[in-house]
Amino acid sequence: MGLLTLAAAVALPLWTLAEGNSSHAVAQITGGATPAATPTPSAPTASPASTNVGVVFLPGPIIKQDLALDCESAALQVALAVQKIDVPQDRIYSSLPQDSRSPELGSNGEPVRWGDPYKAFVGDVNGYEPDFTGYGVYYPPIVAAAERYGATADGHLGWTIAEIVSELRLGDSVVVWLTSDFKAHAPRYWTAWDGSRIPWAIGEHAVPVIGYDPVRSTITFVDVLYGVERTMTTQAFAAALTTFDGMGVAVS
Repeated sequence: MGLLTLAAAVALPLWTLAEGNSSHAVAQITGGATPAATPTPSAPTASPASTNVGVVFLPGPIIKQDLALDCESAALQVALAVQKIDVPQDRIYSSLPQDSRSPELGSNGEPVRWGDPYKAFVGDVNGYEPDFTGYGVYYPPIVAAAERYGATADGHLGWTIAEIVSELRLGDSVVVWLTSDFKAHAPRYWTAWDGSRIPWAIGEHAVPVIGYDPVRSTITFVDVLYGVERTMTTQAFAAALTTFDGMGVAVS
């Protein structure tokens, strides 16, 4: 996962602002702005479901990613835990294919050739995305990891809010890809070593969706960057999904 600040287009990534292990906090996000986490002393799980008709809420653990750019393994850890499959994120990460090669940068300082995140984790997991020392991984290796540990996984592009909610109602968390400022961005592209065209965005982030409230029209997920539970309007969340063309993995 690459990371963005929320206040400027070019700035330090969010993980540089977080110190230590953040605890549970609930944050409301209505238009993409991300408030600061409010720590509490206990190691939490997700909040209980509301009694409102139609509300669904899964009891996923609220955890923080262990490595700078490894949101994907942390997000999958939450989704697996919903299915009562306990796998630590370091074990998940170790099971992913790795491509540690450095990118070829163009005259603008951005990658023109790099690895294929549809096949492997690209770059150094402890790297810094704005200087292209590390990036992340997309859905196919996460599908393979989920199935390796006993889950059934449905990964593809084009997830909609309605489809995500359908999975939640079945008791399945959906790991989705967006950016860490939770806004819509036009993707840029590099060419993989094998010639594939790869969409990318600074701030690439993966989060597990765990809740939906049709009365308030909100989606709730675990932001593993800080280890907090966040809630956004479905409209804002749907917009954020467009950056990576609705990329997601349902874990059952």
